[in-house]
Amino acid sequence: MPDSKARFRVKTLKIYRLNDRFNCDLLKMERYCMKKTLTWLGVAVGSLAVFAGAGFGVTLVNKDSLATHMIAKYTGKSDDSSSSSSTTSSSVEDSATLKVAKSSNLDSILNNGEYNGSAALATGKKILTSSRGYANHAAKNEMTADSQFLVGKIQDTINAGIIMHLIDTGKVKLNDKLSKYDSEVAGAESVKVADVMNQTSGITADTISSIGKAKSLIKEVNANATYDSTTQGTFADSRANTILQAAIIEKATGESYHSVVSDLIDQLELSNTAWGMKNKTVDYYRVDDVGSASKVSNSTLDTAELNRLGSDQLVSSPADIAQLYNYLFNSDYVSSSTLDKVFGQASGHVAGFAVNGDALSLTQAVGGGRNRIEWNLKQQTGTFLFSNYINGENNLSSISKNMFDYLK
Repeated sequence: MPDSKARFRVKTLKIYRLNDRFNCDLLKMERYCMKKTLTWLGVAVGSLAVFAGAGFGVTLVNKDSLATHMIAKYTGKSDDSSSSSSTTSSSVEDSATLKVAKSSNLDSILNNGEYNGSAALATGKKILTSSRGYANHAAKNEMTADSQFLVGKIQDTINAGIIMHLIDTGKVKLNDKLSKYDSEVAGAESVKVADVMNQTSGITADTISSIGKAKSLIKEVNANATYDSTTQGTFADSRANTILQAAIIEKATGESYHSVVSDLIDQLELSNTAWGMKNKTVDYYRVDDVGSASKVSNSTLDTAELNRLGSDQLVSSPADIAQLYNYLFNSDYVSSSTLDKVFGQASGHVAGFAVNGDALSLTQAVGGGRNRIEWNLKQQTGTFLFSNYINGENNLSSISKNMFDYLK
Protein backbone atom coordinates (compact mmCIF):
# COMPACT_ATOMS: atom_id res chain seq x y z
CA MET A 1 0.00 0.00 0.00
CA PRO A 2 1.46 3.38 -0.91
CA ASP A 3 2.47 5.84 1.85
CA SER A 4 -0.55 8.00 2.78
CA LYS A 5 1.70 11.02 2.58
CA ALA A 6 2.71 10.27 -0.94
CA ARG A 7 1.63 12.81 -3.43
CA PHE A 8 -0.79 11.34 -5.90
CA ARG A 9 -1.67 13.15 -9.03
CA VAL A 10 -4.56 12.32 -11.25
CA LYS A 11 -4.63 14.23 -14.46
CA THR A 12 -8.05 15.51 -15.45
CA LEU A 13 -9.82 13.13 -17.77
CA LYS A 14 -11.14 14.86 -20.84
CA ILE A 15 -13.40 13.08 -23.22
CA TYR A 16 -13.24 15.01 -26.42
CA ARG A 17 -16.10 15.17 -28.89
CA LEU A 18 -15.49 13.39 -32.19
CA ASN A 19 -15.21 16.42 -34.44
CA ASP A 20 -14.10 19.27 -32.23
CA ARG A 21 -11.94 17.86 -29.48
CA PHE A 22 -10.94 14.29 -30.16
CA ASN A 23 -8.93 13.79 -33.29
CA CYS A 24 -10.42 10.38 -34.02
CA ASP A 25 -12.15 10.85 -37.34
CA LEU A 26 -13.33 7.28 -37.70
CA LEU A 27 -15.57 5.41 -35.31
CA LYS A 28 -12.98 2.65 -35.09
CA MET A 29 -10.40 5.20 -34.03
CA GLU A 30 -12.81 6.70 -31.51
CA ARG A 31 -13.35 3.30 -29.90
CA TYR A 32 -9.58 2.72 -29.83
CA CYS A 33 -8.96 6.05 -28.15
CA MET A 34 -11.78 5.51 -25.68
CA LYS A 35 -10.49 2.04 -24.82
CA LYS A 36 -7.07 3.50 -24.08
CA THR A 37 -8.64 6.23 -21.94
CA LEU A 38 -10.72 3.72 -20.02
CA THR A 39 -7.65 1.57 -19.39
CA TRP A 40 -5.94 4.56 -17.81
CA LEU A 41 -9.09 5.40 -15.90
CA GLY A 42 -9.27 1.88 -14.46
CA VAL A 43 -5.73 2.21 -13.12
CA ALA A 44 -6.50 5.60 -11.64
CA VAL A 45 -9.73 4.46 -10.00
CA GLY A 46 -7.99 1.40 -8.57
CA SER A 47 -5.30 3.57 -7.02
CA LEU A 48 -7.86 6.00 -5.66
CA ALA A 49 -9.70 3.10 -4.02
CA VAL A 50 -6.54 2.39 -2.03
CA PHE A 51 -6.45 5.99 -0.90
CA ALA A 52 -10.11 5.77 0.09
CA GLY A 53 -9.18 2.86 2.38
CA ALA A 54 -6.64 5.08 4.09
CA GLY A 55 -9.33 7.66 4.84
CA PHE A 56 -9.20 9.77 1.72
CA GLY A 57 -12.47 10.43 -0.18
CA VAL A 58 -12.10 11.27 -3.87
CA THR A 59 -14.70 11.60 -6.63
CA LEU A 60 -13.06 11.18 -10.02
CA VAL A 61 -16.03 11.18 -12.38
CA ASN A 62 -19.33 12.94 -11.70
CA LYS A 63 -22.26 10.50 -11.89
CA ASP A 64 -24.05 12.74 -14.40
CA SER A 65 -21.07 13.59 -16.56
CA LEU A 66 -20.62 12.54 -20.15
CA ALA A 67 -17.70 10.42 -18.93
CA THR A 68 -20.02 8.24 -16.84
CA HIS A 69 -22.33 7.62 -19.76
CA MET A 70 -19.44 6.97 -22.13
CA ILE A 71 -17.93 4.44 -19.72
CA ALA A 72 -21.23 2.58 -19.62
CA LYS A 73 -21.48 2.72 -23.40
CA TYR A 74 -18.03 1.36 -24.17
CA THR A 75 -17.65 -1.13 -21.34
CA GLY A 76 -21.23 -2.36 -21.12
CA LYS A 77 -21.09 -1.64 -17.38
CA SER A 78 -22.46 1.14 -15.25
CA ASP A 79 -21.52 2.20 -11.76
CA ASP A 80 -24.65 1.55 -9.70
CA SER A 81 -23.46 3.94 -7.05
CA SER A 82 -23.34 6.77 -9.59
CA SER A 83 -26.99 6.51 -10.55
CA SER A 84 -29.07 8.84 -8.39
CA SER A 85 -32.25 8.59 -10.42
CA SER A 86 -34.57 5.70 -11.15
CA THR A 87 -34.98 4.78 -14.78
CA THR A 88 -38.19 4.60 -16.73
CA SER A 89 -37.13 1.25 -18.16
CA SER A 90 -33.63 -0.08 -18.73
CA SER A 91 -30.22 1.32 -17.83
CA VAL A 92 -28.12 3.66 -19.94
CA GLU A 93 -26.09 1.01 -21.67
CA ASP A 94 -29.28 -0.80 -22.72
CA SER A 95 -31.32 2.19 -23.82
CA ALA A 96 -28.82 4.86 -24.85
CA THR A 97 -28.69 3.62 -28.42
CA LEU A 98 -31.22 1.39 -30.11
CA LYS A 99 -30.59 -0.74 -33.16
CA VAL A 100 -31.97 0.85 -36.33
CA ALA A 101 -33.48 -1.35 -39.03
CA LYS A 102 -35.45 -0.83 -42.22
CA SER A 103 -38.99 -2.20 -42.08
CA SER A 104 -41.02 -3.57 -44.99
CA ASN A 105 -44.13 -3.26 -42.81
CA LEU A 106 -43.56 0.49 -42.49
CA ASP A 107 -42.97 0.60 -46.25
CA SER A 108 -46.50 -0.72 -46.73
CA ILE A 109 -47.96 1.79 -44.28
CA LEU A 110 -46.26 4.72 -46.03
CA ASN A 111 -47.23 3.47 -49.50
CA ASN A 112 -50.86 3.14 -48.46
CA GLY A 113 -50.76 6.66 -47.06
CA GLU A 114 -49.15 8.11 -50.21
CA TYR A 115 -46.50 9.57 -47.96
CA ASN A 116 -43.51 11.58 -49.19
CA GLY A 117 -40.77 11.73 -46.59
CA SER A 118 -38.95 9.66 -44.01
CA ALA A 119 -40.38 7.94 -40.95
CA ALA A 120 -39.23 6.13 -37.82
CA LEU A 121 -41.01 3.99 -35.25
CA ALA A 122 -39.45 3.61 -31.80
CA THR A 123 -40.66 0.29 -30.41
CA GLY A 124 -38.85 0.49 -27.07
CA LYS A 125 -36.32 -2.12 -28.20
CA LYS A 126 -35.33 -0.88 -31.65
CA ILE A 127 -36.04 1.81 -34.23
CA LEU A 128 -37.73 0.85 -37.48
CA THR A 129 -37.38 3.13 -40.48
CA SER A 130 -38.91 3.67 -43.89
CA SER A 131 -38.77 6.34 -46.58
CA ARG A 132 -40.81 7.12 -49.64
CA GLY A 133 -40.65 9.61 -52.50
CA TYR A 134 -38.06 12.20 -53.43
CA ALA A 135 -35.89 14.50 -51.38
CA ASN A 136 -35.42 16.57 -54.55
CA HIS A 137 -37.93 16.10 -57.34
CA ALA A 138 -35.98 17.87 -60.07
CA ALA A 139 -32.87 15.74 -59.54
CA LYS A 140 -34.92 12.63 -58.65
CA ASN A 141 -32.92 12.18 -55.45
CA GLU A 142 -34.72 9.51 -53.47
CA MET A 143 -35.68 9.98 -49.86
CA THR A 144 -33.71 7.78 -47.45
CA ALA A 145 -33.55 7.10 -43.72
CA ASP A 146 -30.48 9.38 -43.68
CA SER A 147 -32.29 12.39 -45.20
CA GLN A 148 -31.92 15.47 -43.02
CA PHE A 149 -34.95 17.69 -42.38
CA LEU A 150 -35.61 20.97 -40.62
CA VAL A 151 -36.64 20.18 -37.04
CA GLY A 152 -37.98 23.60 -36.01
CA LYS A 153 -39.85 23.41 -32.70
CA ILE A 154 -38.60 19.89 -32.03
CA GLN A 155 -35.52 21.63 -30.65
CA ASP A 156 -37.65 22.98 -27.79
CA THR A 157 -38.36 19.41 -26.67
CA ILE A 158 -34.65 18.60 -26.77
CA ASN A 159 -33.95 21.68 -24.65
CA ALA A 160 -36.66 20.57 -22.22
CA GLY A 161 -35.01 17.15 -21.87
CA ILE A 162 -31.67 18.79 -21.07
CA ILE A 163 -33.29 21.12 -18.52
CA MET A 164 -35.01 18.15 -16.87
CA HIS A 165 -31.62 16.44 -16.62
CA LEU A 166 -30.24 19.57 -14.96
CA ILE A 167 -33.13 19.40 -12.50
CA ASP A 168 -32.09 15.85 -11.64
CA THR A 169 -28.51 16.94 -11.07
CA GLY A 170 -29.57 19.78 -8.77
CA LYS A 171 -28.41 22.56 -11.07
CA VAL A 172 -31.87 23.85 -11.97
CA LYS A 173 -35.29 24.00 -10.30
CA LEU A 174 -38.57 24.46 -12.15
CA ASN A 175 -39.53 27.26 -9.76
CA ASP A 176 -36.23 29.12 -10.06
CA LYS A 177 -36.60 32.69 -11.21
CA LEU A 178 -35.27 33.30 -14.70
CA SER A 179 -33.04 36.01 -13.21
CA LYS A 180 -30.85 33.27 -11.71
CA TYR A 181 -29.81 32.38 -15.27
CA ASP A 182 -30.40 35.63 -17.16
CA SER A 183 -30.91 38.77 -15.09
CA GLU A 184 -30.87 41.15 -18.06
CA VAL A 185 -34.05 40.13 -19.88
CA ALA A 186 -37.39 41.83 -19.27
CA GLY A 187 -39.54 40.00 -16.71
CA ALA A 188 -36.61 38.01 -15.31
CA GLU A 189 -37.72 38.52 -11.69
CA SER A 190 -41.27 37.37 -12.40
CA VAL A 191 -40.78 34.54 -14.88
CA LYS A 192 -39.81 31.03 -13.75
CA VAL A 193 -37.83 28.30 -15.49
CA ALA A 194 -41.04 26.31 -16.02
CA ASP A 195 -42.58 29.28 -17.85
CA VAL A 196 -39.68 29.45 -20.29
CA MET A 197 -39.63 25.69 -20.84
CA ASN A 198 -43.40 25.61 -21.45
CA GLN A 199 -43.56 28.73 -23.66
CA THR A 200 -45.79 30.51 -21.11
CA SER A 201 -43.40 33.26 -19.96
CA GLY A 202 -45.12 36.28 -21.49
CA ILE A 203 -41.76 37.27 -22.99
CA THR A 204 -41.56 38.10 -26.68
CA ALA A 205 -38.94 39.66 -28.92
CA ASP A 206 -39.74 40.67 -32.47
CA THR A 207 -36.28 41.70 -33.65
CA ILE A 208 -33.86 38.80 -33.46
CA SER A 209 -31.23 37.90 -36.04
CA SER A 210 -31.61 34.65 -37.96
CA ILE A 211 -27.87 34.01 -37.74
CA GLY A 212 -25.34 33.62 -34.95
CA LYS A 213 -24.90 31.17 -32.11
CA ALA A 214 -27.09 30.98 -29.04
CA LYS A 215 -24.85 33.26 -26.99
CA SER A 216 -25.23 36.17 -29.40
CA LEU A 217 -28.96 35.54 -29.78
CA ILE A 218 -29.36 35.66 -25.98
CA LYS A 219 -27.85 39.15 -26.01
CA GLU A 220 -30.33 40.20 -28.70
CA VAL A 221 -33.27 38.89 -26.69
CA ASN A 222 -32.01 40.72 -23.61
CA ALA A 223 -31.84 43.95 -25.60
CA ASN A 224 -35.17 43.66 -27.44
CA ALA A 225 -37.56 41.54 -25.37
CA THR A 226 -40.78 42.78 -23.82
CA TYR A 227 -42.68 41.18 -20.94
CA ASP A 228 -46.47 41.11 -20.56
CA SER A 229 -47.56 39.86 -17.13
CA THR A 230 -51.14 39.43 -18.34
CA THR A 231 -50.07 36.68 -20.75
CA GLN A 232 -47.72 34.89 -18.37
CA GLY A 233 -49.06 31.39 -17.77
CA THR A 234 -50.76 31.24 -21.16
CA PHE A 235 -49.16 29.23 -23.95
CA ALA A 236 -47.86 31.47 -26.73
CA ASP A 237 -45.05 30.14 -28.88
CA SER A 238 -42.16 32.57 -29.01
CA ARG A 239 -38.68 32.19 -30.42
CA ALA A 240 -37.49 34.26 -27.46
CA ASN A 241 -38.41 31.42 -25.09
CA THR A 242 -36.38 28.91 -27.11
CA ILE A 243 -33.36 31.21 -26.90
CA LEU A 244 -33.90 31.71 -23.17
CA GLN A 245 -33.98 27.92 -22.75
CA ALA A 246 -30.47 27.96 -24.20
CA ALA A 247 -29.54 30.72 -21.73
CA ILE A 248 -30.66 28.53 -18.81
CA ILE A 249 -28.65 25.59 -20.14
CA GLU A 250 -25.51 27.68 -20.63
CA LYS A 251 -25.64 29.29 -17.18
CA ALA A 252 -26.43 26.04 -15.36
CA THR A 253 -23.71 24.00 -17.08
CA GLY A 254 -21.04 26.67 -17.52
CA GLU A 255 -20.71 25.48 -21.13
CA SER A 256 -21.94 26.79 -24.44
CA TYR A 257 -25.30 25.53 -25.63
CA HIS A 258 -23.56 24.16 -28.73
CA SER A 259 -21.18 22.14 -26.58
CA VAL A 260 -23.91 20.62 -24.39
CA VAL A 261 -26.01 19.48 -27.34
CA SER A 262 -22.92 18.31 -29.24
CA ASP A 263 -22.08 16.00 -26.34
CA LEU A 264 -25.45 14.32 -26.77
CA ILE A 265 -25.08 14.10 -30.55
CA ASP A 266 -21.63 12.55 -30.27
CA GLN A 267 -22.50 10.20 -27.43
CA LEU A 268 -25.49 8.78 -29.30
CA GLU A 269 -23.61 8.78 -32.62
CA LEU A 270 -26.33 10.76 -34.40
CA SER A 271 -24.61 10.86 -37.77
CA ASN A 272 -27.58 12.45 -39.54
CA THR A 273 -27.88 15.41 -37.19
CA ALA A 274 -26.08 18.63 -38.07
CA TRP A 275 -25.94 22.33 -37.18
CA GLY A 276 -27.54 25.02 -39.33
CA MET A 277 -30.59 24.98 -41.60
CA LYS A 278 -28.35 25.16 -44.67
CA ASN A 279 -27.29 21.56 -44.02
CA LYS A 280 -30.70 20.05 -44.69
CA THR A 281 -30.62 17.48 -47.49
CA VAL A 282 -34.26 17.70 -48.57
CA ASP A 283 -36.16 20.36 -50.47
CA TYR A 284 -39.67 21.39 -49.50
CA TYR A 285 -42.62 21.77 -51.86
CA ARG A 286 -46.07 23.29 -51.79
CA VAL A 287 -48.80 21.47 -53.70
CA ASP A 288 -51.61 23.56 -55.21
CA ASP A 289 -55.23 22.59 -55.68
CA VAL A 290 -54.55 20.80 -58.97
CA GLY A 291 -51.64 18.80 -57.57
CA SER A 292 -48.80 20.87 -59.02
CA ALA A 293 -45.77 21.16 -56.71
CA SER A 294 -43.50 24.22 -56.44
CA LYS A 295 -40.25 24.34 -54.49
CA VAL A 296 -40.15 26.49 -51.35
CA SER A 297 -37.06 28.73 -51.25
CA ASN A 298 -34.61 28.61 -48.37
CA SER A 299 -35.32 32.28 -47.60
CA THR A 300 -39.03 31.48 -47.25
CA LEU A 301 -38.18 28.65 -44.85
CA ASP A 302 -36.04 30.98 -42.70
CA THR A 303 -38.81 31.97 -40.29
CA ALA A 304 -38.95 32.50 -36.52
CA GLU A 305 -41.01 29.30 -36.25
CA LEU A 306 -38.38 27.14 -37.98
CA ASN A 307 -35.11 28.96 -37.30
CA ARG A 308 -35.21 29.01 -33.51
CA LEU A 309 -31.50 29.24 -32.74
CA GLY A 310 -29.60 30.56 -35.77
CA SER A 311 -26.42 28.61 -36.42
CA ASP A 312 -27.24 26.48 -33.36
CA GLN A 313 -30.44 25.27 -35.02
CA LEU A 314 -30.44 21.57 -35.84
CA VAL A 315 -31.36 19.55 -38.88
CA SER A 316 -31.92 15.83 -38.40
CA SER A 317 -33.57 12.60 -39.50
CA PRO A 318 -36.58 10.86 -37.92
CA ALA A 319 -34.36 7.96 -36.79
CA ASP A 320 -31.87 10.28 -35.07
CA ILE A 321 -34.62 12.17 -33.25
CA ALA A 322 -36.18 8.83 -32.24
CA GLN A 323 -32.79 7.78 -30.85
CA LEU A 324 -32.50 11.07 -28.98
CA TYR A 325 -36.03 10.83 -27.53
CA ASN A 326 -35.36 7.30 -26.36
CA TYR A 327 -32.35 8.62 -24.45
CA LEU A 328 -34.01 11.78 -23.11
CA PHE A 329 -37.23 10.12 -21.98
CA ASN A 330 -36.39 6.42 -21.60
CA SER A 331 -33.09 6.20 -19.73
CA ASP A 332 -31.60 7.48 -16.50
CA TYR A 333 -30.68 10.74 -18.23
CA VAL A 334 -33.98 12.06 -16.84
CA SER A 335 -35.50 10.34 -13.81
CA SER A 336 -39.05 9.03 -13.82
CA SER A 337 -39.83 11.32 -10.87
CA THR A 338 -38.83 14.40 -12.84
CA LEU A 339 -40.80 13.24 -15.89
CA ASP A 340 -43.80 12.79 -13.61
CA LYS A 341 -43.24 16.22 -12.06
CA VAL A 342 -43.25 17.86 -15.48
CA PHE A 343 -45.89 15.81 -17.30
CA GLY A 344 -47.81 13.91 -14.58
CA GLN A 345 -50.62 16.38 -13.92
CA ALA A 346 -50.10 18.43 -17.06
CA SER A 347 -52.51 19.30 -19.81
CA GLY A 348 -52.28 21.60 -22.78
CA HIS A 349 -48.76 22.54 -23.90
CA VAL A 350 -45.81 21.46 -21.75
CA ALA A 351 -42.08 21.24 -22.56
CA GLY A 352 -42.70 21.71 -26.28
CA PHE A 353 -45.45 19.08 -26.49
CA ALA A 354 -49.20 18.98 -26.55
CA VAL A 355 -49.99 16.71 -23.59
CA ASN A 356 -52.90 14.32 -23.24
CA GLY A 357 -52.26 11.95 -20.35
CA ASP A 358 -49.25 9.78 -21.25
CA ALA A 359 -49.46 10.87 -24.90
CA LEU A 360 -47.12 13.65 -26.03
CA SER A 361 -47.39 15.08 -29.53
CA LEU A 362 -45.89 17.81 -31.66
CA THR A 363 -46.85 18.95 -35.15
CA GLN A 364 -45.42 21.77 -37.22
CA ALA A 365 -45.83 22.92 -40.78
CA VAL A 366 -42.50 23.15 -42.61
CA GLY A 367 -42.89 24.90 -45.94
CA GLY A 368 -45.34 22.66 -47.74
CA GLY A 369 -44.34 19.73 -45.55
CA ARG A 370 -44.93 18.83 -41.94
CA ASN A 371 -43.22 17.23 -38.96
CA ARG A 372 -45.32 15.09 -36.66
CA ILE A 373 -44.11 13.31 -33.52
CA GLU A 374 -46.10 11.23 -31.06
CA TRP A 375 -44.46 9.80 -27.93
CA ASN A 376 -46.08 7.65 -25.26
CA LEU A 377 -44.47 8.12 -21.86
CA LYS A 378 -45.93 4.92 -20.42
CA GLN A 379 -45.16 2.61 -23.34
CA GLN A 380 -41.93 4.44 -24.29
CA THR A 381 -42.78 4.14 -27.96
CA GLY A 382 -43.12 6.82 -30.59
CA THR A 383 -43.75 7.71 -34.21
CA PHE A 384 -41.63 10.23 -36.10
CA LEU A 385 -42.89 11.51 -39.44
CA PHE A 386 -40.94 14.14 -41.40
CA SER A 387 -42.47 15.02 -44.76
CA ASN A 388 -41.29 17.56 -47.34
CA TYR A 389 -44.77 17.90 -48.80
CA ILE A 390 -48.17 16.56 -47.76
CA ASN A 391 -51.78 16.62 -48.82
CA GLY A 392 -53.04 17.38 -45.33
CA GLU A 393 -52.56 16.83 -41.59
CA ASN A 394 -55.13 14.02 -41.52
CA ASN A 395 -52.80 12.02 -43.74
CA LEU A 396 -49.97 12.06 -41.18
CA SER A 397 -52.38 11.42 -38.32
CA SER A 398 -53.72 8.26 -39.92
CA ILE A 399 -50.21 7.05 -40.82
CA SER A 400 -49.07 7.57 -37.22
CA LYS A 401 -52.08 5.62 -35.95
CA ASN A 402 -51.32 2.75 -38.32
CA MET A 403 -47.71 2.71 -37.13
CA PHE A 404 -48.81 2.42 -33.48
CA ASP A 405 -51.34 -0.25 -34.46
CA TYR A 406 -48.47 -2.25 -35.95
CA LEU A 407 -46.99 -2.55 -32.43
CA LYS A 408 -50.13 -4.14 -31.00
